[in-house]
Amino acid sequence: MQIEIDEVLRRSEQGVTQPYICRGSDGKLYFVKGKGAGYDSLVKEWVAGQLARRLGLPIPRFCIVAVSQDLYDAGRSGPLRDLGAGLLFGSENIEHANEMTFLNIHQAPVELKREIAAFDWWIKNGDRTLTDNGGNPNILWSEADHRLVVIDHNLAFDEKVTLHSQLESHIFRHSLSEICDQADLRKHHTERFEEAVSELPQILRDIPERWFYVDDACTVDINLSLDRVEATLRRHRAAAFWERK
Repeated sequence: MQIEIDEVLRRSEQGVTQPYICRGSDGKLYFVKGKGAGYDSLVKEWVAGQLARRLGLPIPRFCIVAVSQDLYDAGRSGPLRDLGAGLLFGSENIEHANEMTFLNIHQAPVELKREIAAFDWWIKNGDRTLTDNGGNPNILWSEADHRLVVIDHNLAFDEKVTLHSQLESHIFRHSLSEICDQADLRKHHTERFEEAVSELPQILRDIPERWFYVDDACTVDINLSLDRVEATLRRHRAAAFWERK
């Protein structure tokens, strides 16, 4: 479902991409990522988000949002310069939630922590970290109803991410280690990945054509190939996928 953006309220101070907080035609608030975030990151958000949704992970409702040229032009030389016009990526705001900390980790369900850790290794997302030295968990925690929500997948499909690096710094690294050490858990998650990846062709077809280009004239390709994305998502078929190096 596509949502029209009626109003841009402000720019978020959190996150590297600093998304814009906007009000949609449905009256809801969305964190919108566009031109400034890089169109390759929009592709990553879309693919990772769709796969997370199919795996049943707790992710905010997201959709393609439309920003009119008139709205963008009104502030393109100032506060809206990094927004852009046309079809962008919007993630619905989660109220009354804060970034997860060590204090909340033990409250998260054991199986859910495994699901998230396995998912991030599958999509090569090294941007959900938390160690004694700090980190960036990209997980929101609602103390009111004791639930978590995973956000931000703009750094997925990173070829520098390894199983070793995930086991060292991922917020749920102990859960990932459990999967690596238990055959039944490895089988469970591998089968789930196979089921989810079967829908990849449709997920890719739904990506707006504009997102595959850096410039508005659509002459310069983004630095992300779909072949690379597909190759990353088929690694689970190899026996070495869960093997520690």
